[in-house]
Amino acid sequence: MDGQKRAYGGLRLERVVAPALVLLAFVLLFVRPALPESLPQRLVIFAGVLLVAYCIFDAKVLRVLWKAALVAAPISLLGVASVLALLPVIDGIQAEGAQNPRYLYQGLMAGGVVAAGWVFTFLVQTWREESARDKALNETLLALRSEVYDYLSDILALWERERPAGAAPRMRLQGVTAAMLGHDKAGRSVAERIAADGYEPFVPSGKEPVVLTTLAPNLQLLPEDVMQPVIGFYTQLGDGQRLAKDLNGAAYRRLGRARRAAIYFDFEEVQLQTVRMGCQAWLALNARTRPQKVEPEVFALLAEENISRTRPDYEALVPAGADESRKDYCADNAERSDD
Repeated sequence: MDGQKRAYGGLRLERVVAPALVLLAFVLLFVRPALPESLPQRLVIFAGVLLVAYCIFDAKVLRVLWKAALVAAPISLLGVASVLALLPVIDGIQAEGAQNPRYLYQGLMAGGVVAAGWVFTFLVQTWREESARDKALNETLLALRSEVYDYLSDILALWERERPAGAAPRMRLQGVTAAMLGHDKAGRSVAERIAADGYEPFVPSGKEPVVLTTLAPNLQLLPEDVMQPVIGFYTQLGDGQRLAKDLNGAAYRRLGRARRAAIYFDFEEVQLQTVRMGCQAWLALNARTRPQKVEPEVFALLAEENISRTRPDYEALVPAGADESRKDYCADNAERSDD
């Protein structure tokens, strides 16, 4: 989470530094002038400050200027080399008493205008490409944020429901975690109920990540601090869906209570880690998306809280003779299916 905090913290800092820099420059140059007295010089300095502020406020400006500088540098070097090569010729013509060689200056000026036109065309084209890239990135971030939020929306509902009067956020988080695990009135999780009572839950596999599948080609646009939690969340989500299918299979139901409870405990841990990584992914996406949303308190808590648990001794929870009856039941079912 440290990298994500720096990411969206830095974005908020940019919103403050750039306007403050422009305001300070305006005060120093025009309200209480302490620099050059010439108005043109002040305007040039203020234009430079605005350019720096744009680069701080919007990284796209800096990327475009950097690419334009790479293109303009060789052209500028060639122009300087041409002028230096023509200086002896100009001096020789002037030494012979001839008129000022205006045609040479006109040629140099025309070449400079053409070169400046090339650089400006490249600048505009690069700006359009960067704008299209930023638009595609923001739309990808918006779509992913919506899908992750849809997955976590049940957590928000539990957070609002589990809010006893005066309860601290950490206590409320424990209530949300218990509700996610399906605790009964005695405080037992589903895995504990499987071992003690032989409970057979139905596990929905969940819906496929449609947005991720559709926008897979655009994932390369994601910044590194966003891509890591997003890919981690969807990977964890896929693991949970595959495990849910196994829990509904016949092979799982033929196992004894203790083994079924242990496997279901692993499924619960996968679900908890999926929620945790989903909160991290949503916070990272929201930090880079425009416009941003207000960060729910439960997302920040779950993203930072380690909600992993110690595996109970499920063998001790299984009543005596329960697994034997289970084996007989499975054998009867197998014979019926053969018939």
